[in-house]
Parts: sequence; structure tokens; C-alpha cells
Amino acid sequence: MVISMLHFDFYQAFRWNPLMFIVFCLIFIYIPTNLILYKKKKVWILPSTYFWIGFIIVLILYMILRNIPAFEYLIPTEV
Repeated sequence: MVISMLHFDFYQAFRWNPLMFIVFCLIFIYIPTNLILYKKKKVWILPSTYFWIGFIIVLILYMILRNIPAFEYLIPTEV
């Protein structure tokens, strides 16, 4: 997925790993926004504990569901 993103093939990157693609996109929004906010107001916003617990639960569920035959659309595919 990362190699596809480095080649700017975002469609294939999403097909390789949709969850991590979305997480990377959110990180690329979160970091610059926080840097701008810190520069202007000297405030750094950190995610709450509930966010991290929910994030870990989603990651675990995604890893489990990806290996169940009923959820074959989550398996990485080539274009």
C-alpha cells in the first residue's frame, strides 16, 4: 500500500488496505492542522484515551474480518 501511495496510485493503495489508507489520510490532515494551531495559539490537541481504545478495537476487528471468507472484499486485490 505504501509503495502504491509513493507512486501516487491512490486507487490501488486503497484496494491493498482500505483502513490504513484512511488512517494515513487522516494523519496527513491531523499533523499540519495541529502544527498550524500550535503556531497560532500554542495549543497542541492530543486524541483522548477513548479515541485510542476505539481505534485499537477497529484495527483488531478489521484484522479479524479480513481473514473470514464472508468478507472477501477486504482482501487485497490487484487492479
